[in-house]
Amino acid sequence: MKKIISGLKIISVLVLALVLFSCNPVERGTNSGSFLIIESIIGKDTQGNDSTVVFSDVITNGVVYSDFVNLTVRAATLDPNPVMGISQYSDVMITNYIVTYTRSDGATGEGTDVPYHFEGTMSTLVPVGSSVSIPLLIVRDVAKTQPPLAALVGNPTGMLECTARIELIGHDLRNRQVKQTGQITVRFADYIDQQ
Repeated sequence: MKKIISGLKIISVLVLALVLFSCNPVERGTNSGSFLIIESIIGKDTQGNDSTVVFSDVITNGVVYSDFVNLTVRAATLDPNPVMGISQYSDVMITNYIVTYTRSDGATGEGTDVPYHFEGTMSTLVPVGSSVSIPLLIVRDVAKTQPPLAALVGNPTGMLECTARIELIGHDLRNRQVKQTGQITVRFADYIDQQ
């Protein structure tokens, strides 16, 4: 009987360990108890109004400008009600971002089919349970002077539509990595300049 009870105790401990340390799909690539939620990515249309699509003018009255989006992000914890409460160490510091472009037809050649990817740095703290809005560079001005965007200058019927993929990279305040990815459509063209 003692052997049976001892065996049941060992099985119970193994099952408990399996439940406690099983992988959560949200945790992929990180051991942080925190994660980021991208609530919205808002660009501008040709009139300067908020839009879920970025309308990127390759040249405006003879001048090349960068394009920005307003990204709203929130931090949360995998355990919504931790026994000891939520610690400040669960807050997330975003330190880097990477923007890459793709096309719906699958063409991905940088400098020929789509603009070159780029990386940026920041130091933005996102407290758990709070939302933070971040102005983020989505198209560099130099990209508009290089192929394939340079070919759109002076071409009133030309347009290139890409998906901009934004990868946010950071860490919680215990220095455990946190990542999140969002996307927005970018329509490049030489739009009619406003007088």
